Amino acid sequence: MKKFRDILHMNVDPNNMTFEECASGLTAKYDKKLLHEYLPRTSGVLSADKLLVHTLGGMLPDDIVAALNKTEFVGVFGRVLKQDRVNGITCLQYLYVWDYQAVPAHEADYEPIFVFLDRSGNHAVYDLVHYCSRRLDVTEKKGMKPGFRMIPGWHSFLPEGNMSDEAVDRDLEVRPLTDAHLQAWWNIEDHEPRLKIVNYLLNPFIIKAPGHFMDTPDEESKTMCCAFLEIERALAEFDDPRQAIVEGIKRAFNKCVGIFALHRLGAFVKLLMEMNQVGMIRLPESFREGINLASINDLLRGGFVSLTKFGQSVVEGFQRTQDDDL
Repeated sequence: MKKFRDILHMNVDPNNMTFEECASGLTAKYDKKLLHEYLPRTSGVLSADKLLVHTLGGMLPDDIVAALNKTEFVGVFGRVLKQDRVNGITCLQYLYVWDYQAVPAHEADYEPIFVFLDRSGNHAVYDLVHYCSRRLDVTEKKGMKPGFRMIPGWHSFLPEGNMSDEAVDRDLEVRPLTDAHLQAWWNIEDHEPRLKIVNYLLNPFIIKAPGHFMDTPDEESKTMCCAFLEIERALAEFDDPRQAIVEGIKRAFNKCVGIFALHRLGAFVKLLMEMNQVGMIRLPESFREGINLASINDLLRGGFVSLTKFGQSVVEGFQRTQDDDL
C-alpha cells in the first residue's frame, strides 16, 4: 500500500488555487499555454520503467523489478515565475512526479526541470542524478531538437542533443503546481517521500549548474555529484562509452573519495550499486557480495566494471550533447 498516494494525487479546486510561494521580488502563476509551449522534450517518462523490466528484467534484482512494476507516473506539475524588474528572465518550473522510485527505493519522487526563457536563448537546469543540477541549452537550432531521456528507476534525466519526434513522450499535460501542492509535499511526515527542494523552488534564479537542487546537500550527495561529474567528463573525452565509464569511475574514486577520505567510500559504492541496479553497468558478483577497499581497487585496476548495452544506449545521447558543446 502506498501511504502517501492521496497527497500525491491531490486535486485543488481551481477557485482556491494560489501561487504565492515564491521569493520577494518574484511573481508566480499558472499559465497553461506558456507551460505547454515550452514543455521540455522528454523520452521515457511514461514508459521507461516498464520497458526496463521488459528488456532487462531477468538481469535485475527481484526487488528492483517489483518496484519498477508498481511505479506509476502521477503527472507533470508546473508554474511560471517572473522577476518584477523590467526585462526580467522568466522561469518555467516543471516537477515530474512519480508515486514510487525503485532506486533507491522509496515512495514519492519529484524530478525538476527548470526552463529559463531569455532573449539570448533558452536553457534548462535539470536533475542529472540525486538532485545534482546540470544545464542544457534547449533552443532549437540547425535542425537540432535537444531533449531529456529519463533514466528508469532513478527517474533523473540525461541530456540528448537531438531527440527525434518519434521518441518524445506524448500527451503530457502540465497541471498547476499550486501552493497547496508545495505545502503538502514539503510537509510529508516521512523524510524520504518529502519534497526536499525548497529555496530553489522559491527562487530558481539563484541556482547554479553544476550544483545541487537541495539547499545543503550532505556529504553523500556531494560525493555522488562529484563522482558523476567525473563520469560526464570522461564521456566527453572518450569515443568509446564503455572505456569512458570505466575511466570515469576510476577518476571519481581517486578524486571524489581518495585514500584519505574513506568516509566518502559508502556514497561512491552506493552510486555504483545504483548504476548496476538500473541496468547501466554490470558489476561482478564478487564485488556485490563483499565490498572493501581491496575489492574496489581490484575492480578498478582490472577494469571489471562493464557498460551494458542498455547503458550504452542511455549515454549515447549524453555523449553527443557533450560533443556539440565542445
